[in-house]
Amino acid sequence: MKIPNNFDLRSLQVFVVTAEQGGMTQSAKVLRMTQSAVSQIIAGLEDSVGVKLFDRAVRPIMLTSAGRILLERARQILRDTKEAFRETQTLEKRRLASLTIAMTDSMAAVLGSQLYKETKNLSGYWRFWSGLSPYHREEFLSHNIDIIIATSNVMEDIGGLNRFKVFQEPYVLIFPKDYKGSIELQDDKDIPFLRISLRSAMGLRIESQLNRLRLKFPDVAEFDRAPGLTMAVAEGLGWGIMTPLCLLEKPDLLEHVQVHPIKRGAFSRHFDLLAREDSLGDVPQQMASIAQGLLKNKIMPSLYEQIPWLEEKLIWEDEFVED
Repeated sequence: MKIPNNFDLRSLQVFVVTAEQGGMTQSAKVLRMTQSAVSQIIAGLEDSVGVKLFDRAVRPIMLTSAGRILLERARQILRDTKEAFRETQTLEKRRLASLTIAMTDSMAAVLGSQLYKETKNLSGYWRFWSGLSPYHREEFLSHNIDIIIATSNVMEDIGGLNRFKVFQEPYVLIFPKDYKGSIELQDDKDIPFLRISLRSAMGLRIESQLNRLRLKFPDVAEFDRAPGLTMAVAEGLGWGIMTPLCLLEKPDLLEHVQVHPIKRGAFSRHFDLLAREDSLGDVPQQMASIAQGLLKNKIMPSLYEQIPWLEEKLIWEDEFVED
């Protein structure tokens, strides 16, 4: 059923005040309107519902049977509308009862505790989940996760989400400290290539890029998490591909590896903070801004002394580019 044009919140408000005040003259004063304006609105409302709401043959005017029914409903509609308006305006000021946020292992390791420190007043109880992004996707879609910080490709096919960009980082090459061979992304090295597990979004992304460049490396070893690969490289067991964020999971190993940019076939990953539309007010946007500030001003600068070329390779906000 289509709601008539004259059956709106303003008309219902005028109707309720007129019924409660016992006449149009009195309601006009309360509403700071002219009596003729009140009369026109009431007449329009009556036209829209197709029945008389007031008996004008008596003084003061009285509600008809239909008017009494509408009065009860109209009061409830106006109460609900005011409550909805109040909740919408104050949602961002309310403390959430609980909040579950998921991140990749590397993001959780370097950002998790600091993000909690800066945002802990937003929720009464926090759950921080880390692990492989594909599993976070399933939990998010099952409504077990409220907010997810993930690489953009993990949820790119899902609609109904608010997406806030956090940052973009390049993939880099890491070699043992005493390695003296080629530092290009090519297949002429005398030490083996060590892989990140294909169970992870990062492992899949690296393998996809190698295939695109038509590079084939023998299968020697595969690590489920980046710190294991970093340790293997630091011990001289091979070389690998990872990101600066992953290196920060084991910062004590930085002095035992070489880190070089990928020149031919450079590629990157960028992180988004995702939440369901209209579910948490402005909390997701606040958290994305705080997360980006921590990464930009505190976390990533800790790498610049040992990797001086890195700063210009990191991309923030609207600077994002596609590989």
